Amino acid sequence: MWNLTYAYVFIFALISSLIIIGQTRKLAIRFNIVDVPDSRRKIHTVSMPLLGGVGMYTAFIFTIGLNLAAVYLMKDSGILPDSISLYIKGITARMPQIFAIAFTVLGMVILGTVDDVKRLSAKVKLAFQIALALIVFFSGIRVSLFIPNYFISALLTVGWIVGITNAYNLLDNMDGLSCGTALISSLIFFLVAFSHAHFFVATILACFAGVLLGFLFFNFPPARMFMGDAGSLFIGYTLSLLTILNTFYTPDASLTPAPIIMPVLILLVPIFDTLSVICIRIRNKVSIFTPDKNHFSHRLVNRGMSAKQAVLFIYLVSFCLGLGAFLLTYLDKKGCMIVLLQAACILAIIVLLERESH
Repeated sequence: MWNLTYAYVFIFALISSLIIIGQTRKLAIRFNIVDVPDSRRKIHTVSMPLLGGVGMYTAFIFTIGLNLAAVYLMKDSGILPDSISLYIKGITARMPQIFAIAFTVLGMVILGTVDDVKRLSAKVKLAFQIALALIVFFSGIRVSLFIPNYFISALLTVGWIVGITNAYNLLDNMDGLSCGTALISSLIFFLVAFSHAHFFVATILACFAGVLLGFLFFNFPPARMFMGDAGSLFIGYTLSLLTILNTFYTPDASLTPAPIIMPVLILLVPIFDTLSVICIRIRNKVSIFTPDKNHFSHRLVNRGMSAKQAVLFIYLVSFCLGLGAFLLTYLDKKGCMIVLLQAACILAIIVLLERESH
């Protein structure tokens, strides 16, 4: 029954996303909320409507809110199958976390929207992101890594949330790139949650994936709409929260590094892009906050790929890394190390190809 539930939520979110984002695109055009070309850090040559992030958030909350309301209205009707009715109390227990997620994700979308319209300083954005991450931490959504220390847990939680949020913000530098890689990662995370019978997280991930696919219809190259900072922050922040909510630990894997390695491997593309571009900026003796065209995708284009080929190549890398990460659940310590070595080899090949291009 849960399989049908996941399919229903995914399709509902997809249709909602297509409709809502289509309307927000019209609003962006009507009120001239557009992204203007900038040769210093952007590759598009015509103004492009924004508000994709607002549309994604609206579709995401609409899907979750409407269906949660429907479940509660029907909980005593006998219509719901037992497999879902049994988990209503569990969902009720998670309501504080659900509200914390909805509130802070809204805060992140507002931050991104304001930044799209009126550029904010990096310090202001970082402070706001840390504040939202702390709200989530105090709601009970936190990273522990089995270390019983409240302060370390807070540092890990805030660091992970802020890091992944900004990684996806930086990755949004070509049509369909940030959204497409996030879609691949969310589907891998869904498989992990599904295989561990984490029904609540798997359902949210199915909704998130449906919303992303709906937006990708407008954003896949050549794009007809941009997500803006509102969208990239929404994607990165939501994924960072869902990775914390997801459980990568299993009793059989207690002696392997899988619970730690798995989320990192699944999100390794945005992490690699962020770390590599920071290293390049430090080497060039410029501020790490200075926008440029030295991202992973830009370097592939400099290697001779078209923008679309670069995006598809990064999709493939993300899928390969994610597939290996998913298998960690079923591997012993030696198997985990082989997957980790394989991921390192993939990145090493990419780095060598980039160096050869110079």
